[in-house]
Amino acid sequence: MRSAGTRLARAQWAPLTALAVLMLVSALLAVAVPSRTTAGYDRAAALAAGPGAAIRVTGKAGGPSAFAAVPGDAALNGNALTWRELMPRSLSETTGEPEASVTSPVQTVQGTFARPRVLYLGWDPGAWERVRLVAGRLPSNRPGETSGDMSVMVAKAFADRLGYKPGDRIDLGGRIVRVSGLYQPVNAADPFWGPRPRILHATTEYVPVPPMGVVEVDAGTALIDPSGYGRLTRDPNLKLTYDWRFPVRDGAVGAARARGMAGDLDAFRSAVEGRADLFPCEVSTPLDIQLKEFERRLHAAQSVVGLAFGGLVAVAAGLLLLAAGLLGERLRPILGVMRARGASLRQLAAPACGLTALAAVPSALLGYAAGRLLDAGPPQTASLYAIGLLVAAVLGVPAAMVLRERGGGLGSVADRRDDLVGARPSPRRLVLDGLLVALAVIGVVVLRGRGTSAGTDPLVAAVPALLGAAAGVLVLRAYPYLLRAAGPLLRRRTGAVAFIGVARASRQNLVGALPLAVLLLAAAIAGFASTVDTSLRTGQERASWAETGADARVETGALDEAKLRRIRAVRGVTGAVRVRVITRASSATDPAPVTVVGVDLAAYRRLAPEVPGIPDTSGALVSPLAARTLGSGTVTLGRAGMDPVTVKPSVRIARFPGQEKNSAFVIVPYRAVATATGFPSQVFVVGDDIDAKALRAAAPGDRVVLRRQVLREMTSQPLVPVVHDAFRNGALAAGVFGLLAVLLMLVVGARARGRTIAHLRALGLSRRQSRRLALVEVAPILLCAVGAGWVLGLLLPEITGPAVDLRPYTGGFAVTAHVPGLPALLGLLAALLLAAAAAVAVDRAFDADPADALRTGE
Repeated sequence: MRSAGTRLARAQWAPLTALAVLMLVSALLAVAVPSRTTAGYDRAAALAAGPGAAIRVTGKAGGPSAFAAVPGDAALNGNALTWRELMPRSLSETTGEPEASVTSPVQTVQGTFARPRVLYLGWDPGAWERVRLVAGRLPSNRPGETSGDMSVMVAKAFADRLGYKPGDRIDLGGRIVRVSGLYQPVNAADPFWGPRPRILHATTEYVPVPPMGVVEVDAGTALIDPSGYGRLTRDPNLKLTYDWRFPVRDGAVGAARARGMAGDLDAFRSAVEGRADLFPCEVSTPLDIQLKEFERRLHAAQSVVGLAFGGLVAVAAGLLLLAAGLLGERLRPILGVMRARGASLRQLAAPACGLTALAAVPSALLGYAAGRLLDAGPPQTASLYAIGLLVAAVLGVPAAMVLRERGGGLGSVADRRDDLVGARPSPRRLVLDGLLVALAVIGVVVLRGRGTSAGTDPLVAAVPALLGAAAGVLVLRAYPYLLRAAGPLLRRRTGAVAFIGVARASRQNLVGALPLAVLLLAAAIAGFASTVDTSLRTGQERASWAETGADARVETGALDEAKLRRIRAVRGVTGAVRVRVITRASSATDPAPVTVVGVDLAAYRRLAPEVPGIPDTSGALVSPLAARTLGSGTVTLGRAGMDPVTVKPSVRIARFPGQEKNSAFVIVPYRAVATATGFPSQVFVVGDDIDAKALRAAAPGDRVVLRRQVLREMTSQPLVPVVHDAFRNGALAAGVFGLLAVLLMLVVGARARGRTIAHLRALGLSRRQSRRLALVEVAPILLCAVGAGWVLGLLLPEITGPAVDLRPYTGGFAVTAHVPGLPALLGLLAALLLAAAAAVAVDRAFDADPADALRTGE
């Protein structure tokens, strides 16, 4: 029995090898692609948290009560441990060792300087451990001391810039500090110093300095010792800031953990605010806002990428089913003989299922191991499910082939005609086909009903497979009729190549036509991935125009004609339109502030037609909030410094470049506010390769917003590169699977086709006609499958509706132009040419000598 099994495996080495290779590749991709994508999500989560991210617990206290709560190092560090104990697990596992410090309020340095100076007094045990004394001595304040100079030390860079040296006295208006020494950091690149630049050098800040108001000042922090801190707490009017900083460890924030951190931060806030044994404290961190925005983008990415990856799994399963089906077709005559000699179904299952398992199971294990060795990212449980599904599908083919014949013998392939044109579908198959179409429709309806909340629901991943299978069923139903209709037309042609090619294509059985379904689904996934990828790029381009309003926008104060001429004279500028912005205008009946924007809309539309959402009207445009404020009737707006403007709202406009989203603004003709002076202006500038440096020089001190910079920031946001990579890899993988399906179909049937062509060659068919015949034979399946699949792929974003929501990546703009780009169309054409080249190459490789074929057949 063992020798018989060995002989059978040797006889079927070609389909077994093909099945093994396909299973190996599929298992490897099932491990590597999800792991790589998840690693990209984790990197994006770390970028979303940002460098130097931290969770801070801060509180303000002063006087003896503050000293009683935190008398020294032990109490300061003990409170840090208490905060950590209150942290939920997701926060405690992502944060490092706490960094505790106490800082005084800003204090003005008395004296005459080039610009004002302020000084903070800080007790920071972590900073003391990371500096070294380079001049003077360490501060040494006596415990309990309340009078005299307070000893401090400052950074050498601070002292060199502002002219201090050891022994100098600094008057802080009621408190005198003496510089006892100068220090330098042991390691200036230590991340510890990132949020503490004032301790290392003088910084520029804007602080309120009575009676001058908010001014630009030189600021620094002087380090004090614990006794100096105790002296500060003896002033009941001095409120100190207590800060416990928990830095987020590099790489600790992953995509899965980021989802729960935002909610846990809210819980931590409540715990901190509810602590009763310490002065009031609060949690201060931008992490929750950043992580919530990341979670929104991650949800959108997983929804769309899940559609593509679910379709890829279906394509791989279809390709493996094709390989297993072709192996089954090769085994049918052998099993028919065994059945005729009295073999039971169990005896038939041993060679049929055993050979398939021999090829599939070891290859799946090897592919999984190879995928893990690639170390593309963290292992995913979904990979095991996908591989198990593929193996089960492959093993189900021979099992179904044996079970189908449990009522009688296995007939030979020649016993009945089962080609696509001659065969008639059974009622059972019609019911199954109808059920498949119904499931696809139900899946789409449910998916659209769930909308953006679908997320990573398995239904999301199943919809492309269901739609592709349903479309494949419909195409298989129409395919025979197309071939039948082509037959009479081709008979009238003088050449026989086209007629013979279509006749041979129509003689394929269902297994031979399975590549049609695989190709259709592969083309659909490739079309979907390339279309959504192009739509995302187009949407971001559109959003950059809406954000900037032109190739550049200059936000200036008072704009005179001379400055406008300088802006228009910048190299690369081809046009400019000015806008006057009058804030805090209101009507006589409603004091709610409204921004009046004066612009020549006709000139602006001609200048920047790419800006979306600008109505073609000459009347006043109002934002939704302004419309609710002003009503629908005529209203007069005004404020000091401008002539009243009479406005009759005509059209609503959701956004206008340079205005905040959801703000109240009115767009009026520029001539209505041309005489208003002393108000800010904006200049929309367009051109080719505008010289940004020259534009800033033409408007010194003004804010210049470049559209290319806005677009660059938009496309470099966390997750955007991951989504683009996933779409690109999905399209490429689908194309490779489709070409493998074509190659498998050609190679497995190449030997039998070679004998047939040899007979035709003996009847007068030339080699050139043989090559053309190879193209004609494969053309019906290629054109029907790729055409139908590509159309389905283009329609998938519209079919799935709100599940494909790319607004988190386009600044809130809906992406509606779902069309493929030129690279996708060129890739489709290249794939078709490669398939045609493969058909010709296989024909050439298996070109048999007519004399040998005839002699063999005799």
